[in-house]
Amino acid sequence: MDRTPIKIKFTAYFLMIFGSMLYAQDKGMATIPPTDAIQSYLSATKEYATLFSGKIETPYSRPFVNHPYLETNQHIQGVLCYNGVVYQDVFMLLDLFRDELTVFFPGKPYRIVLENEKFNYAVLHGFTIIASNNIPNIKSNYAVLISDGPYPVVKQYRGSVREVVEPPKINRYAHFQIQYFVCVNGVAYPVKNRNALLKLFPDRRKELNDYAKQNKLNFGSQRFEQSIVALVKHYETIKVTQ
Repeated sequence: MDRTPIKIKFTAYFLMIFGSMLYAQDKGMATIPPTDAIQSYLSATKEYATLFSGKIETPYSRPFVNHPYLETNQHIQGVLCYNGVVYQDVFMLLDLFRDELTVFFPGKPYRIVLENEKFNYAVLHGFTIIASNNIPNIKSNYAVLISDGPYPVVKQYRGSVREVVEPPKINRYAHFQIQYFVCVNGVAYPVKNRNALLKLFPDRRKELNDYAKQNKLNFGSQRFEQSIVALVKHYETIKVTQ
């Protein structure tokens, strides 16, 4: 990917066009109006200017020993839909502790915090990030969509600080609690165990319970997430075929 800052590319492009127009005027030639390609370029530049015109991220006064971001503290390129516009290959970081999504422009020493009211969705690290501030029962701006369908499954990260005495200093660690939700009729219901999930589908509770046992779905281990998705997907299949 061409990582040349958009402002630099725009300036060079503008100078090239403007220089050509001056040359034409000097030679007594008719000036040529901007083509559709130029207009498209200017439009795209304006859109990116909007994207990078928000609040500058405030650095942490006391950094964490680990990091508070989704997956990695390195800027990763992803797809961003913001204010109805889809941007390809945008460098982003999702700060789970502050519940902020930031964008980074190569060559700039700062990151811009996006306005969550304008955020639509993002694809980052293979995850689909959704706006969750308007979903009842989810108390965050952003959540990870792990299963899309009639009954979406999402997970939310709730951050806290853990201070550990490690002489000669006290170190800070970002700690996260993951909460899972299943959305039914637009409302997100927390799911902490198999019973909580089965209660959401009373019409097929016994059938789902039998399916979980037959397929050895484990709701008490690292397979918790996969088990939730498997049971919800099975219910969705039942509803489609009935």
